[in-house]
Amino acid sequence: MNRVRKQIHYSRAEKEQLTGYHIGVGVLDSGIFPHEDLKDQIRAFRDFTNKYQLPYDETGHGTHVCGILAGNGRVLHGKYKGMAPCCDLYVGKILNKRGEGSLKTLLRGLQWLLSIAESCNIRVINISVSSIASASPEEQRKLYELFQYAYENNILIVTAAGNFGPGDNTISRLGDTPYVICVGCHDGDLRCQDCSGRGPGENVWKKPDVVAPGTQIISCQAAYGKYVARSGTSMATPIVSGLLALAWEKYPYLNAMQLKRKLILSATDLGESYLMQGAGMVDVEKMLS
Repeated sequence: MNRVRKQIHYSRAEKEQLTGYHIGVGVLDSGIFPHEDLKDQIRAFRDFTNKYQLPYDETGHGTHVCGILAGNGRVLHGKYKGMAPCCDLYVGKILNKRGEGSLKTLLRGLQWLLSIAESCNIRVINISVSSIASASPEEQRKLYELFQYAYENNILIVTAAGNFGPGDNTISRLGDTPYVICVGCHDGDLRCQDCSGRGPGENVWKKPDVVAPGTQIISCQAAYGKYVARSGTSMATPIVSGLLALAWEKYPYLNAMQLKRKLILSATDLGESYLMQGAGMVDVEKMLS
């Protein structure tokens, strides 16, 4: 995460002591393990696969994502601290032990988060899931309606561009709507961008919106005191979600449209095709200035 901080100019957040305090962030993924770096941030957990009550994670994917987003870095004295280490986590488990999910479980998880959003101050929802099986046209329509509802109620949903690039039209369909922020992966010489999903998408929206680092990101493992490196747009997505939590903390009076616009206009153009980089690399310094 130290490399990531340098790439996105994170020091501005530290100077202003922004931590995402009291900002609720929903995460729909494979669950969350009560890692030492995360357990104090878990405010609610709901299992839409096995109906278990206590937080757990069978694949470790959701735990890794949550660590990038909200880990406090306690185990190693802040070395792997996440983007918004004091935000509140509301985690819905929608993926099974094979890392697979359906649009049905995604919809249930999203409906749960939206139902508690006002009372829990949920302003951001992270969905580091690039594809969902068994999607009927009716379910797809309902999903986009919920995305629009969230956006109009000042909740920003952040989705992964997927790892099916580099061809055109390989963007995840979850990000193929103007009501979400779709995140691609870019790491310069580390080549994460070679697999990052490209736009424009079936609905011909300009996607992705932005990119963030996603190669060999070290974050929380689903084990006590352990860390692991993972790569992909799933790792880039919580970097953007965490930045948005910091921005909501600083600019609580902005609406979703204004904050999304601020994120896009503050991104750094990397000189790549828009279909690969969107507006460019997220920049904390410019976003918070």
